[in-house]
Amino acid sequence: MSIPALKVSGLTKRFRGVTALDSVYLDVARGEVVTLIGPSGCGKSTLLRCLTWLEEPDDGFIEVGGRPFGRTIVGQVVHRQTRREIDALRPKIGLVFQNLNLWPHLSALENVARGPVVVLGRKRAAVEAQARALLARLGLERQMDKHPHELSGGQRQRVAIARTLAMEPELILFDEPTSALDPELVGEVLGLLREIAATGMTMLVVTHEIGFAGGVADRIAFMDQGRIVETGPARAVLDNPTDPRLRAFLGRVLPSSLGVTA
Repeated sequence: MSIPALKVSGLTKRFRGVTALDSVYLDVARGEVVTLIGPSGCGKSTLLRCLTWLEEPDDGFIEVGGRPFGRTIVGQVVHRQTRREIDALRPKIGLVFQNLNLWPHLSALENVARGPVVVLGRKRAAVEAQARALLARLGLERQMDKHPHELSGGQRQRVAIARTLAMEPELILFDEPTSALDPELVGEVLGLLREIAATGMTMLVVTHEIGFAGGVADRIAFMDQGRIVETGPARAVLDNPTDPRLRAFLGRVLPSSLGVTA
């Protein structure tokens, strides 16, 4: 059996006594595209932040390519990894934030090049060449020297994606990649995600775009109240949902012509 790109076991997170993640289990195979859907406030974004240890989980385990990330078990004792150990593995997981988090004082080119130089210690000349190639590939040849405030929402989204790709991660997490975009730009960014998926990149995408989830994802995971309650092949999940909470959710967000009722 091949080692999954991401393995999540019993991941739990509480905020002031309120359980945001309730023993989450999820595997993502290498090269697989998984979309994570569910109602607002069900824990999707919290899960992504815990997977990158931007939020420290209270319990559970994460493995990236078979390597423990954050916690490990030695004998029967759970050990928290050191900050250095966590930071060494974190670049293997790319995260495109919902609010993008571009550095406002840096150009598009520098936003993409900074991470590989500072975090990975790569040589500036090679990194800059790679950054230029990535930006050109994403249609930003003429925007490389512009700062984020000079770019459109779709352009900023593409810079954020290029910045993540420049780190050469083993998998990429996307947190609502179209939520901050004008409606006419949504299709543009979804098309870009399709192109990235076609390269074989492992992806976990939090999205409300059910059409994208059904058309691009290999698998859909439905989350509610901090738990993943149903997962399966994308079309099977959308066409024949078994959990009543998923049926109710799809009944609210899908056109009735698709045959899903609450």
